[in-house]
Amino acid sequence: MASPIPLLTEDSPPLPDLPPEIIAAVLSRLPVKSLLRLRCVCKSWRSLISNPKFAKTHLSLASANTDYSNHRLILSGSYPYTDFKSCSLYSILNEKSDCAVQLDCPLKRPNLRVTIWGCCDGLVCIGTGSVVCIWNPSTGKYKRLPDFEMAYICYSWFGFGYDECIDDYKVVGFFFNDRAGGFELEVKGLHWIHWPGRGASNDIIVSLDLVKETYGEVSEPKYRCGYFYDFSLGVLNGCLCLLCNYYDDCFELWVMKEYGIRDSWTKLVFVPYVSHPLNHPHDSAELCILENGVGLKDIVSKCSAPLCLLENGEVLLDVATHLVRYNPKDGTFSFPVIHNCSPFFTAYPYIESLVSPDFDAKSGVQWQHQY
Repeated sequence: MASPIPLLTEDSPPLPDLPPEIIAAVLSRLPVKSLLRLRCVCKSWRSLISNPKFAKTHLSLASANTDYSNHRLILSGSYPYTDFKSCSLYSILNEKSDCAVQLDCPLKRPNLRVTIWGCCDGLVCIGTGSVVCIWNPSTGKYKRLPDFEMAYICYSWFGFGYDECIDDYKVVGFFFNDRAGGFELEVKGLHWIHWPGRGASNDIIVSLDLVKETYGEVSEPKYRCGYFYDFSLGVLNGCLCLLCNYYDDCFELWVMKEYGIRDSWTKLVFVPYVSHPLNHPHDSAELCILENGVGLKDIVSKCSAPLCLLENGEVLLDVATHLVRYNPKDGTFSFPVIHNCSPFFTAYPYIESLVSPDFDAKSGVQWQHQY
């Protein structure tokens, strides 16, 4: 048995002073929760941990960790509309269960649904349709963006990303104007840019270069024969991915390994429809083996973009508001369990970080118009 660690007393010799670079290197590898507590140790540590450069270093190291130990899932419940919880993605993948913890949503509007529009570098873009907010659920900090001015909006939705050229984050707003019969687009990070409506298009993947703020079209993969009624776009390991939902029997997961090159589309996983998780005990991670790769009764025909792809080829999906883990090698499914959570939720992966939604506060938020 190891001897107990002696406690420090007034008569104990002083601890050796470590070089600042060593302290920074050690602290940058700690989880966010620990760093928030360590800010109280001394002024120099508080200054270091609050420095945007330290936040970038911490984010870089956390992102390089491929075991998802620094990642969590933010869970958006069906009701109340501002009910957000989070759980450890590492625990979901390795222990097949976790207990969700409550998050304090910065937007609390009675009877208004708060939607998660996107996650980037630990920041989460949320909104009610007329109000948009950038929120770091790990630190609790948030920034409400100025209201946008549109003459008439029938429907709106948003995207969220990072512009590395100006070291800034941008929110992309799509506004459908029923009276004009088309779409209008605004881009807002700490800056907004407005384009007049250009009309709508169907069945194509449209891109927006956040650096040049120009439109483009991304070639779709060469789908197999058969009809599908929807597909979901996402990002897996830094690559654009597409989950194609076929009418008959399956999902197909495609990844564009070289962005903009159609021939780089690679089909990673063929996922047969899985029997509904509600047909299985919700308090256990039961394994369901499908016969001949065909789903059983009560198949689920709605699936989000993949939450994560493991090194062994397994994929974690959000299927009909339940987590489903699929192993393509043996065609098996398992259902990770999240305790202390509504049985109906939508999951979004994010990385724990110190990135502040207001780190560029000196520049402020400005309006710009482009015609």
